[in-house]
Amino acid sequence: MESVKQLEREATVPLSKSKSFILLWFTTVVSSLSLSMFMFIQSWYVVESLGMEASLGIVLVCLTTMRTVSMIVGGVVADRSRQTKIMSFSDLSLAFLVIILAGLFALLPEIPIWVLAINATFFGACGGLFEPSRDALIPKVVKENQLTRANSLLQGAIQIALFTGPLLAGILINIFSYSTVLILIGLFLILSGISVLFIKWSGKDQNKQDDINQQSFKVQLREGFTYTWNSSLLRALFIITIIVNFFISGPLMMGLPIFVEGVLNGSSVDFSFVQGGFTFGMVLGSVLIGVMNIQRKRGAYALYLIALQGVGMFIFSQANSILVAVSIIVFIGMLNPGVNIPLISLVQSYASQEKVGRVMSLIRTGSLGLIPLSYAVTSIFLGMGIKIQTLMAWSSLPLILSVVLLYILNPILRTAD
Repeated sequence: MESVKQLEREATVPLSKSKSFILLWFTTVVSSLSLSMFMFIQSWYVVESLGMEASLGIVLVCLTTMRTVSMIVGGVVADRSRQTKIMSFSDLSLAFLVIILAGLFALLPEIPIWVLAINATFFGACGGLFEPSRDALIPKVVKENQLTRANSLLQGAIQIALFTGPLLAGILINIFSYSTVLILIGLFLILSGISVLFIKWSGKDQNKQDDINQQSFKVQLREGFTYTWNSSLLRALFIITIIVNFFISGPLMMGLPIFVEGVLNGSSVDFSFVQGGFTFGMVLGSVLIGVMNIQRKRGAYALYLIALQGVGMFIFSQANSILVAVSIIVFIGMLNPGVNIPLISLVQSYASQEKVGRVMSLIRTGSLGLIPLSYAVTSIFLGMGIKIQTLMAWSSLPLILSVVLLYILNPILRTAD
């Protein structure tokens, strides 16, 4: 009887009093803040100090490509090993790379672009291990009925960190040298890498995590693909993620500066308002999802919001003033976590505990992998003379149509809790 009461007390522990969740939230924020600061510093140095704007793409491609590949590997590693150790290794490795780069900035008058590209490659490879382990750890740290709220708190914090990181880095660069700011980022990552080791979860899960897995890495990687594709719900979630990122990333996110400058005749300040409105909407949406803590029909709920995103993007393409554009982009930004958080929580609830890392890494990789393709397709259409507002309007139609088809053809998606 006493053990039952103890379990009931554990089930009612709020997230604000869960030391493990607070540590997970803290390490996620510090890692996201450090990543955004590093990317800003690297990009700014290439453009402002080296004057090699055309070569910036090479550095970013090195980072994002290796990060995408690393996330696939990281999904398997997260299911084979203790997630806190993988996250700690990721942060401490990044700290090592950042501090080495800081030393080069202090010793050399100018850092060659190839050095930055190599550093970015290793940075992406080590950084991509963090997210799959974090996603696999969340269901172990919190109860199932807290997943939606926990994910909303984490996603909201990540958005704030990604938004404030470049601002903080820009201010620090004006005050200190590149090497000093990089050392500060390295110290942040060391703090995060040490703190994550203090995250605890139930002894049962820890014992499972400590078991030596006899399957080979290749077998487990293939097993993750097969498990995800053979599950009608996980397959539908995978398809949704790809569709949403493909039709929104290029036309909307890449098209924002083009739309503001070419259609609205706005300035750089106007663009900052529009882009800031999207980030503000995402933070606000994360807070609202956390308060609502949706537990039922999460699949259908996400489908409705994706359709609303399509409608919102179509209306945005018809905007004729900055005020209208900012208002609509805030609405679209609010819908983004409204789609992502319930779907992430659904995967974490539905997927087998031993395969959560691989499933989440595949879904995230599927979405991230198509973003460059979406950019490329958008660039091709723009090069053909098609206006950005036309691309936005037409991209909203397949987004809405795909939702209708998924709703009809995948009944499990509209009924999944």
